[in-house]
Amino acid sequence: MKFLAWLPLFLLVNFLHQPTALVGADLVQETCQKTRYPDLCVKTLKSNPRSSSADVKGLAHIMLEANLANSKVTLAKVDKLLKESGDKSLKKCLDDCAEEYGTAADEYFPTAIQSLERNDLGTAKTYASAALDAPGNCRDTFSEDPGVKTPPVLTKLNAYSEQLSVTALMMLNNLG
Repeated sequence: MKFLAWLPLFLLVNFLHQPTALVGADLVQETCQKTRYPDLCVKTLKSNPRSSSADVKGLAHIMLEANLANSKVTLAKVDKLLKESGDKSLKKCLDDCAEEYGTAADEYFPTAIQSLERNDLGTAKTYASAALDAPGNCRDTFSEDPGVKTPPVLTKLNAYSEQLSVTALMMLNNLG
């Protein structure tokens, strides 16, 4: 009989808990619709379980973390291409790319994340914006030497990195 007395409270708590997940999903959708790449934004945020309970600042934090991880993956791929290449001109271009992505991974994204955590939105935006230069600068280094072709995998990684970085910067800009 005591169980029946607690049943309404249990049902109420369970009912109130359910909409929270919907609000989180709705917030991801709403936040991502304000970016240039909403599908990429939604996919990236939903891949992180913390997004379901995050506020808009938390979603921006998750997106910056995704950018940091992507910069590290891209840097590792560039390093692999460097080791595999025997072409001096290609190595020069890849060295430039490694420097760009290394700085993004070691300095720009970590500083943007730390600044956001400290509520220093201006600094977070500055460093996220600086990191946005990495894919473009990497791409541009290949155009400086017409005899060197960008490896197709790097072309894809640069495009993805640029879209991910733009998304993070737009999310930061939408915070204020």
